[in-house]
Amino acid sequence: MSAASSDTSPATGTPEEFAEAYAIVEAVLFDHPGPSLGLRLHGASLRNLARFNARVGRGDVTVTMLAILCMLERLPGLSQSDLARMIKVERMTAGINAKRCVEKGFVVRETVPSDRRRFALHLTDVGRAELRAIRERLPLHEDRLAQRLSAAERGQLIALLDKVGHD
Repeated sequence: MSAASSDTSPATGTPEEFAEAYAIVEAVLFDHPGPSLGLRLHGASLRNLARFNARVGRGDVTVTMLAILCMLERLPGLSQSDLARMIKVERMTAGINAKRCVEKGFVVRETVPSDRRRFALHLTDVGRAELRAIRERLPLHEDRLAQRLSAAERGQLIALLDKVGHD
């Protein structure tokens, strides 16, 4: 494979590097020629997450943490279990990310008086400020992510992705 991209993230690289790697994996796994939809979706997701983390989250906020901040902006007082169910992640993943939000001062946990084992989560002023800052950075990420697509292709891709994976 060609030399690594100047970006330090392992999920980034040139389209040629990805094509070469996927061709090898697909040749080993599949009897039929041609690209694997699942592998290509996975690669695109990895590249998106790497770029999101660099451009939008800046190492402080993951996509899951962002989902938590957004949910708490609209629905204050949710529990970690509520968040897990709503953003479609495992309870442990929601718990880890909620803990990170608390550690960064974005969220506070308050005991629910009717159930002292349960915590209600709320955004702090710091969390609201971080969410505002992310809203300002997100359009650049979206534009860069789709820079090789026309407006029509972008719309078509979104429509197609909305159809994928619903068994």
